[in-house]
Amino acid sequence: MTNSARSAPVRGPEAVRRSLIDAAVQLMGMRSPRQISGRELAKHAGVNYGLIHHYFGSKDAVFAEAVAAATDEMGQRWDSDGILPVNTNDEASSYRTFAKLEVDEALSPMKGLMHRIAQGQAAATGKSIDDPDLLAQVALCAALQFGWGAFEEEIVSGLAEFGIDRDELRARVSALSLRLIDE
Repeated sequence: MTNSARSAPVRGPEAVRRSLIDAAVQLMGMRSPRQISGRELAKHAGVNYGLIHHYFGSKDAVFAEAVAAATDEMGQRWDSDGILPVNTNDEASSYRTFAKLEVDEALSPMKGLMHRIAQGQAAATGKSIDDPDLLAQVALCAALQFGWGAFEEEIVSGLAEFGIDRDELRARVSALSLRLIDE
């Protein structure tokens, strides 16, 4: 449910900030931040447009916070579980958000995120952080994570005519991704 569907207005600094960040993550899961206006963001968050500037200074600052939140969400999962299986559930909005980003290379969070993924996978598997096989797993699985996040709708739509439903496809993709480390 979007915040704009709430009956009570969003009140208080932290609630407004959280609502704007959550709305930015949701919207960026569908479109690039460049395609989202500040007014659309505010409406989706259920807050007054002026609050974007009051609490963040700009629409871009909200999106930067949303990217940080999405990156942290992905990192938390990888810290505890390693990179596999591919996250194919409805809560994978952070992957979709990240996949839609059009950021300047200097601002891209990818380098830090890749380090965090490698560290999480090393901890989950007991391998050394500089093990070439581990790094290859990280690279391939990161490509799968972000690829699924970016193109899930298109993949499911393209395969729907063959009779597979989304939940079954998700379960099979997740199970298949786990087999990647069973060499």
